[in-house]
Amino acid sequence: IAWSGAMRLLGIADQGPAVVQALEPRKCDGKPDWGAYITGFGGLRLSLNAEVPEELPAKQHPREFADNARPYDLVVHGATGFSGRLIAEHLDALNTSRWAVAGRSASKLQAVADACRTSPAVLIASTSEELEQLAGKCRVLIAAAGPYSVCGEAVLKACVAAGTHYIDISGETTWMRDMIDRYHETAKQKGVVVVHAAAQVCSVDEINCNLLVQKLGPLRQFREYFFSYGGVTGGSFETSRAVMENMTPAKLTVYCDPFSLGGHRFGQSGPRAEDADCSLAEPDSIFPCLWLQPAYNGHTGGRIVRRSCQLFEERPQAGVASYGTQVAVVIRDCAFRKTTADQGVQMNGPPPDAKTAQAAAKQMKEQASAGTVPPPREGPPAKTRALYFSEVFALAESESGAWAHVHYEGPDAYEVTAMAAATGALVLVEEASRLKLSERSGVVTPAFAFHGSSWVDRLQATPFACNPSG
Repeated sequence: IAWSGAMRLLGIADQGPAVVQALEPRKCDGKPDWGAYITGFGGLRLSLNAEVPEELPAKQHPREFADNARPYDLVVHGATGFSGRLIAEHLDALNTSRWAVAGRSASKLQAVADACRTSPAVLIASTSEELEQLAGKCRVLIAAAGPYSVCGEAVLKACVAAGTHYIDISGETTWMRDMIDRYHETAKQKGVVVVHAAAQVCSVDEINCNLLVQKLGPLRQFREYFFSYGGVTGGSFETSRAVMENMTPAKLTVYCDPFSLGGHRFGQSGPRAEDADCSLAEPDSIFPCLWLQPAYNGHTGGRIVRRSCQLFEERPQAGVASYGTQVAVVIRDCAFRKTTADQGVQMNGPPPDAKTAQAAAKQMKEQASAGTVPPPREGPPAKTRALYFSEVFALAESESGAWAHVHYEGPDAYEVTAMAAATGALVLVEEASRLKLSERSGVVTPAFAFHGSSWVDRLQATPFACNPSG
């Protein structure tokens, strides 16, 4: 499968380890290069093989009647942050109506609204009471303000109480575990859909795995090789610092549990070696030319995919019977030399203990004070983002021994995040009745919430901010 320009579905290849040639580095000036031909396209491309794709039929996504009891279909909370501004920019380019931007600063929010052609309303919400009122004014709320472990729960709680569907772009798994424990059953009973991680950090993994399950049926293994080039925002850096600073032995136990969000496989007494996060550079079992190292999305992506496994098994009426009773989910970055992979493990591997995590947070705070990372609300400008990209090879083996793979190429991670969250919110607004959201309610995942919807079609159709040049 492949996504690009806008996300274009090219098909699924019935090939497995034989695709090793696809993973061999291309030559560019005598050097291996994974992305030599990727130069600033705007959307995502999903491609499973080199076949010329059949022309996809144009699909219409009729809008359902608006809920006149609520003045807004959609609100972006945290719209003055870097990711929040990108989400607002994408929604504006999609000609979204009946929407608003929300947060604490009226002047900053007005600047965001003034940059939009569609004139979103400006709503101020800083206290718990104001958040409750805000949630009651819309059908769907996108929560873009983080760190979520610091300021996210109040927004989620307000949405559940108001019966408002919720989407965030969090990658904080210990916080997600807390939200599942506190709000999953209540949200499920009230018919509220709470979607975590509708961002690049998980959406690509979720789509890849879900497509392969649709192609092959229950899986024995899902493996993703994730390569990316990009920058960091001040908000993402602060979130990582906050997670490490607040790490305790108890939180570390949850953090390191590959099934912390659910999805334990049947008959297992505990996690298998392949379930754990990458903490050691080692050659890949299928492509021995590659040395495995942690992928930036591997920690959160693997846990979200496993939660999808559990959710579909609990509620098969959502459209997928099973991801596989023993499926192993492995998401890694790769290197061609062990020394490079060792460096990747040292920089991005899981902390061995809480003290090490807190020491890392102290170093990150010093970096921020020295000005070596962007300040909060700031990140790479558009011209720089045009240079950034991701490339992913996802490989799956079914329980019957059949193989297939997905090839993904996409632009800057923050633009993909904006596309995934904004498009997901529009799906919840415009396809609520058809998707029977009450049957998908609770604290769920992108794959579970959007399966059977036009989410992937829309992502394929429209690049970030409707700009085909990226």
